[in-house]
Parts: sequence; structure tokens; C-alpha cells
Amino acid sequence: MLNIGTKIKELRKERKMTLAQVAGDRLSKGMLSLIENGKAQPSMESLQHIANQLDIGVSDLLQGKDDEKIRSLLLEVEQLRAQLYREMNKTKLDEKCEDILHLIEPLVEEGLLNGSNYEEIRLLENYYSMRYLLKVDVSITPFLKIIKMYEKVHAYSKIISVYSGLCMIKFEQHLYEEALDYLLEGETYIKRYGGLIDELEKLDLYYNITVVYSALNNEKKMEQYLEMALKIAKEKQILYRLNDFYRFLFVIHCSKGDAEKSRYYLKKISAFTEILEEPAENVIEQLMNLIYLNQIEKDYEEVIRLKRDEAPITEDYLSPLKVFLHGEYAYAYWNLQQYEEAKKELETLKLTEIHHHPIDLVRIYRAFAVRALCFLQVGDIENAKRDILYAVDGCKDFSETPEKRFVLDAYGEIMGK
Repeated sequence: MLNIGTKIKELRKERKMTLAQVAGDRLSKGMLSLIENGKAQPSMESLQHIANQLDIGVSDLLQGKDDEKIRSLLLEVEQLRAQLYREMNKTKLDEKCEDILHLIEPLVEEGLLNGSNYEEIRLLENYYSMRYLLKVDVSITPFLKIIKMYEKVHAYSKIISVYSGLCMIKFEQHLYEEALDYLLEGETYIKRYGGLIDELEKLDLYYNITVVYSALNNEKKMEQYLEMALKIAKEKQILYRLNDFYRFLFVIHCSKGDAEKSRYYLKKISAFTEILEEPAENVIEQLMNLIYLNQIEKDYEEVIRLKRDEAPITEDYLSPLKVFLHGEYAYAYWNLQQYEEAKKELETLKLTEIHHHPIDLVRIYRAFAVRALCFLQVGDIENAKRDILYAVDGCKDFSETPEKRFVLDAYGEIMGK
């Protein structure tokens, strides 16, 4: 089977290039040397960078005499897998998962994927992931085996990626403690193989740990890992994830009512949005502005003015943000005592399948409380009680925040009638 490191080394020497020239500004010379000597496995992103430096395609790097079938399949699967992250339609998502599964299944059935090298393991990981997403097999045992396989071929960065995936499985079930356990287990590999692990994977892990600790209301640990992540981002000059951190910090400080820090991070978010020029980033910035105006400035008229000026969301993959936008508009209308307008914003309100963090969930439950209060204003006590009971039950285990306090206050007002 193909040894990618050996192939990279041969091509580098053929071109009379130094380690530094091939490493460029994306990899260190040390990491490239480890890859060439088979002691570390490059991520697909690193592989693309190396191929660019050598002025060849990724397929040329992966070409081998005995594994062309597996190599071609992996490239096809990776391209299809990348499309999944932007697919929010459940039916279409399942169809794409089935397409990937059907591509890999024949090799599994033929016994061609034994985990003897990175390509085989990556295909197996995709195979088990698709089976999990399609609910064919929801066991996590296969992923634990994948971790051991990656360790044998020195693909330490992928180990961290798998642990992050296991975290998401538990996080989506709202089993935050178990999600944290997997992340902390992944962190032991960073302590063991730190220099051999891609900085982006470290950043992902620390970001996820930060988010889970915030879900568990452990502010001390949250801040500890947040600092660790930001240190990596700044020292290595990595922009990746930085905007996620700024948004996370913005929401935290808004919830605390800290106007100065909220403005500071809102400016950071705005600067990044201008650089990235992505539709999703524009909509998220729009949402952050609404949150700031509602929670810090309490300028409800400005929120409604912005609603009239902003274009509606048309892209399917942005649709999960609608529940938050409508929630902020409804909150502003309610504060302006425009109850019918507020209720209209929340006509299609429902709990989504993709939001799992208490920070997101309690904001959705606040929208249910707003709708309940609007029902109360028009004398519809039955629907008011239905919505507020649902909201109170949904956020009963969450820590105290302004959003939860709003829900509890609304409960007291409605149930007292």
C-alpha cells in the first residue's frame, strides 16, 4: 500500500526543494519531516497544501500501484462528505449519507478495509459515520476502534477529530458531562503527542471544551480553555475559529449585561464578517446586532427598523438562524406592546433539531414565553398556558440567565390568571 510520506519525500527531492520550501507558512519543517518519515499522517487540508507547494494535484500524491481503487474512492467520499456540512434538509441529507454509504459498503463486504493504512481507516470512519447518521447503527464502539487504528498509523490529528465527533453525539443528546469526558480523553492525546498534532485540531478541541463547560455552567474552566484556544490562535496566527470565539464571548457578555465588552466583540465580529464575505457570516452578524440592541441598548424601535431594511433569508442552509431572528424581532415588538406583530413573528415557532446548547435553547424558550404573553394579552389563556409550561419545562435545568428569568417571570404572570 502507498506510503504518502515516502511519496512526498521523493517528489520533494526530485524538485530539489528543501523542507522549509515545501512546508511554507502552513506547516512547520518538523511536522513535514515527521510526515515524510511516516511518524505523522497529514490531514486532507495539509495534504492539499503540500500538493500545492509541490505544484501537483492531491491525486498525484495519493497515487500508488496497489491502492488506486481505495485512493479514488476516498477522494470521491471526501468531496461528498464536505457537502453534508451545508445540507439542512433532512431528506436530502439522508440521501447524501446513503450515497456515501453505498460507495464504501462493497469494499467493506469484500474485506478490503482492514485499517492497515490511513486511507482504509478514513473510509471506515466515513462508513461508520454514515451508518450512525442514518440510524443503521447508533453504537459508538466502532469509533473507539477507529481511534486505536489511527494511533497505530500515527494519525494523531484524526484521533482528536474523532473525539470531537463523539462529543457532538453526546452533546446532541444533551448529555453534556459525557460529551466533556470524550473531549478530555482527547486532550490526553494532545498531552502525549502534542507536537505531532495539527494546530487546527487542537483549536477545535479547546473550542469544544470551552462550549461544553459553558453548557455545564462551569465559568472557571470555560475561561481556562478559552484562553488556551485563543493563545494558539494568536501565537500561530490562525484566523480559523476566531470568529466563533468572538461570537461566543459576545453572547456571554450580553447575557451578563456588560455593555463595554459586548460592543468590543461586536466590532470584532463585524470586522471578520467584512473580511470573510460569506452569506452565513452576514446573517449571524445581523443576529448579533439584534441581540445587542435588545439586551444592551434596549432600542426596540431600531430592531424593527432593521427588520424592514434587511433582506429575507433565502438559502436553505441558513434556515436554522430564522428561529433566532424571529425571536429577536418578536421580543422587540412585545416590548413595544405590539402584540399581534410579535405573535405573527412566532407563528411557525418550534424547537429545532440542530440547536443543543443551553444558550441557544433558552433563547428559543424565551420566544415561547413571548408568544405566551401575547396570547395572554388577547385573552387566549389556554394557548398562553400551553406555551409557557413548555418553555418552563424546557429550561428548568439551565443556569440563571436573563432569558430564563424572562421565562420564569412570564410563568408567574400567566399562571396567576
